[in-house]
Amino acid sequence: MSNQEYYIRKAHEPDARGPFTLEQLSSLAENAQADADTFYYDATTEAWTPISANPTLMETLFPAKKNLRVKAKNFSQVKNLNTVSETDRAITVGDMLLASEGRTEDTRDKANPAEAQARAAGIGLYAALAILLITAAAFILPGIDRLFALDWVALLQQPLPFFGLLNLALGICVGLGAVDAYPGVRFSAMLGFGFAGTVFFLQGEPLPLAFSAASAVGLYFCTIVLNLPAVFLAASCGIIGACGLAQHLFTS
Repeated sequence: MSNQEYYIRKAHEPDARGPFTLEQLSSLAENAQADADTFYYDATTEAWTPISANPTLMETLFPAKKNLRVKAKNFSQVKNLNTVSETDRAITVGDMLLASEGRTEDTRDKANPAEAQARAAGIGLYAALAILLITAAAFILPGIDRLFALDWVALLQQPLPFFGLLNLALGICVGLGAVDAYPGVRFSAMLGFGFAGTVFFLQGEPLPLAFSAASAVGLYFCTIVLNLPAVFLAASCGIIGACGLAQHLFTS
C-alpha cells in the first residue's frame, strides 16, 4: 500500500485532489484536511469509497490513541500557569484560528505542502483541459467535412479527426473533474504524438513535429506532477505546443 497513489475528495466537492502517497495522505489527516468521511478512489472496485470503509487505511491514517493514566500530584507541586509577565500578550481570535489549522506564530509564514500540492493539481487539471480542447479542434476542424460526410476512405487515410474526437471526449471528462480519466489522457497524449509525430517526421516537417512533442509531453506531465514550478513548466510547454500544432494544421 505504501506505493499506492490516492485521489481524494469530500462528499460535497466536485473536484478530486491527488494523486497523494500514503505518507502525504497521513499528513493531510494530521492537518485535518482529510477525515474518516473523506472519499478516496479505490482502483480495485473503480468506485469512490469513504476512508472509514477501509479498516486498514483507517488504522494507518487515524491510529487509535492509547489511554494514559495521569498520576495524582499534590497541588502545591503544580506550577501556577496564570503568572503574568511583561512579555506576555493577549491571545487574539486570529491566533486561535491559526492554532486550529495547525499554524502558529512560528509557522504562519511557511507554505503548507498539502495546499501547494492541491494548487498544483488544480493548475494541472485546467492546463490539461486546455491542451485537450486545443488539440481536439486542431485535429477535427481541418477534416470536419470528411467527418460529417462519413468518408471512411479519406478518414482512414487521414485519421487525425478520430484522435480529435478522443481528445474532445477526454477533455469533457477532465472538465467535469473526473481525474480518474488521467490514465486515458496520458495514453491519448502518447498515442497522438506517436501517429502525428511519425507523419510529420516522414514529411520532413521538424517544426510541427516539435509542436506535437511539446503538446504531448506537456499534457502527460500536467497529469502527474504536484510541484508548482514543474506544473507551470508542463502547462506552458503543452499549451504552446498545442497552439503551434493547431496553427500549422489550420494553415497547411
